[in-house]
Amino acid sequence: MSEKLDVLNREGFINRLTRIVEQVTDKRQGCCFGIDGEWGSGKTFVLEKFEEKLKEIQSEETADNKYYVFHYDCWKYDYYEEPIIAIISAMIDEIENEPKFFSEKIQNAGELAGKTVKDVLKAIVGELTQNKIGIDLVELATGILKDYDEEKEQNKDFDSLYGFRKALDTTRKGICEIANNKAVIIVVDELDRCIPTYAIKVLERLHHVFNELDNVVVMVSMDKQQMGHSIKALYGDIDVDVYLRKFISFKVHLDNGIADNYISKYESYVSLFENVEQVRIDSFFKSIMQGIDMRTQERIFRKAEIIHHMIAREEKMDSSIMTFEILFLTVALKCKSNDLRWLIDKKHNADIENLLTKEYYTRLKIYKDGVENNGIMSNGSKRWICIGNDLIAKTFFWIANVFNPYEEKTCGPYYYAEHVEKEVALVRRFTDFVDIIDVD
Repeated sequence: MSEKLDVLNREGFINRLTRIVEQVTDKRQGCCFGIDGEWGSGKTFVLEKFEEKLKEIQSEETADNKYYVFHYDCWKYDYYEEPIIAIISAMIDEIENEPKFFSEKIQNAGELAGKTVKDVLKAIVGELTQNKIGIDLVELATGILKDYDEEKEQNKDFDSLYGFRKALDTTRKGICEIANNKAVIIVVDELDRCIPTYAIKVLERLHHVFNELDNVVVMVSMDKQQMGHSIKALYGDIDVDVYLRKFISFKVHLDNGIADNYISKYESYVSLFENVEQVRIDSFFKSIMQGIDMRTQERIFRKAEIIHHMIAREEKMDSSIMTFEILFLTVALKCKSNDLRWLIDKKHNADIENLLTKEYYTRLKIYKDGVENNGIMSNGSKRWICIGNDLIAKTFFWIANVFNPYEEKTCGPYYYAEHVEKEVALVRRFTDFVDIIDVD
């Protein structure tokens, strides 16, 4: 699998998270803090890169990895009705999946009384369930995604079959034992995807298990606005900030970022075209994508690639077809209409400036007005703007061809000296499929 590109330039943010963790753990303190970002802001990517960075940090004292880093995907493990078991099971899975960072040599570098971290975690889960539910969950915890229905049935009455206080004490004691060896970092992701009641239960259990434990840092990825809806759905009209302060000491805000590196990120789509002016196209995409979250951007490019594969033959097309496809999909999405005649003719500008925001509308207008710098062609009675071989000019020429007839190398206000009947047919077919094809 190819490495994910940092198209939103998150390295600085990841370094800040690392400094926070180092500041806390160097004093062997504990805390729980949140990463607050909107849906599509790239929280999961940030957490993945952050975890990779932490796992490579070496301890100056022991010359081994400085942290035990565990990833808890709440949504992946939500078939465990009791989040404590889900949390510990996710930690065991991390050891199974990351043997490089949890070798017995590394785990035994500290003082765990001859036991490995995995031994301690298995003991927690085993004690929580064996002789109480009638099974030993240790065997199941190392293969969580197997036998889904059976596990859910076996665990559904956890709270009623086993005293919560004793379960909590067992868990906290085991985590403390691990944290005496080296700092424990729990990274909690996908909380927003869980149903409200389970999301709140996870937050409360994280607090029950890890609150005030030394040398333990919990990071919770969330969309605070979405979490607020979940909290109010469960508890009514309460102060969300006050409620969250019970569990989270502070939050670090993750904005939507400004993307670049589009050519590299969407390489499979870009490879369908020729004459790719990388710097100029990256700049164009960065400009028209401002204010659009990363997941929506990915949907736009995926949709463009799917439609292009359907309507184009195997030969590569000019890269201006690519900029047309992305421009059309992006602007149509923002103004909630495929009627983009206003891009070419201001007579069709029906309050579009207010719909798009003045800033975004002005950005598009600058591109459109720039086309006129290519010169004028006249037959005596009529004048046209010459397109030439300019990337952006050709992009707007294709837009014009969606809404105007193409006659004798002219279309709308434009004149293009090349024969482009094939390209004109393609851009029109592309727009025919815009409302037919949908991607998630």
